[in-house]
Amino acid sequence: MGFLFEWFLVPVRHATLLRGFLRQEIRGRYAGSLGGLLWSVVTPLCNMLIYIFVFSVVLRMRLQIEETGTESFVVYLMAGLLPWMAFAEALQAASGTFVSRAELITKVSFPLQVLPLTTVCSTFLLNSVGLLVFLGYLALTGQAGAAWLWLPPLIAVHLLFTLGLVILVAGLAVFLRDISQFMGLLVSLWFYVTPILYPLSMVPERFRWLIGVNPMYPFIELYHQVLLRQCLPPGLAVTAVILAAVSLLAGTYFFHRARRALADVL
Repeated sequence: MGFLFEWFLVPVRHATLLRGFLRQEIRGRYAGSLGGLLWSVVTPLCNMLIYIFVFSVVLRMRLQIEETGTESFVVYLMAGLLPWMAFAEALQAASGTFVSRAELITKVSFPLQVLPLTTVCSTFLLNSVGLLVFLGYLALTGQAGAAWLWLPPLIAVHLLFTLGLVILVAGLAVFLRDISQFMGLLVSLWFYVTPILYPLSMVPERFRWLIGVNPMYPFIELYHQVLLRQCLPPGLAVTAVILAAVSLLAGTYFFHRARRALADVL
């Protein structure tokens, strides 16, 4: 299990290196733009306004507050969409984590664990801006609660689950270059079988098994419960922790076995 604990030591032992990669990744995303990091605030805010107009003003969609914790379809949508976006962006960027830095990896000696950590942390940091805007909206409309104290550990578990998959996909992409195209298709399909655009009650009974085997369902449902219903279901929380542990163990084990071949293949 030493290969797993090694990943927890990297952010401590190589904190300066990790910060440097994070700074480069975030600045590189907005390089050359006049707005810079301001776009990380403007973009989610504009998206929220568009969703509010389309679903609340035009379509006038309403939900059952007893089931979802809110009558607003937009609020329900954003509570699941914002954490999904952090996960999806990290997973789609994973295939280029090692491949896009092949020249650096083959010429400079540094801990490769820093690269997947950079991919995940940068996407979560940038998407946290949108989440903060959403939390501000909920607070202003009187929907804040003490259950929000569960958000930091929930985000941490969500991040670890994502990190495990990113490590796995990043390693596989070195040997199978078609992974990047496959991940784009997988993430799109995965989005529609996750209760983000609809509550579970709208899914026909014969198709609910798809939700049951969806590893993102516990995480999205926990965000819905914590943000909208002001509670943390213990069963879902335990499931999310187990999924994060399995994902992280699988990803780090694969990296441990394939590390020596990475530089040779690149």
